[in-house]
Amino acid sequence: MDKITLSIHDLNLKEQIKEYAKQKGISVSNIVETYLKNLIKASVMDEPTNNNLPKELDLLLDGIEISENVKNKSYKTLRDEMYETRAK
Repeated sequence: MDKITLSIHDLNLKEQIKEYAKQKGISVSNIVETYLKNLIKASVMDEPTNNNLPKELDLLLDGIEISENVKNKSYKTLRDEMYETRAK
């Protein structure tokens, strides 16, 4: 088993996610892993990619403002843009 670290800067959100997982009887890792598997499956099948978060996670993130142009960009695009701004 490989380990990937997920950083969450909002401590309140962190506690909400842990509580949600506990109530559902699953781990946070399982939630994230399932979400990522679904993204990969959709891209492999050449389906139109739906990058929306699962409804439960979207509800947990309610109140965090994200501009529309960021919501509609892929992770790779956002990552590349972030690294471009760091290099300047």
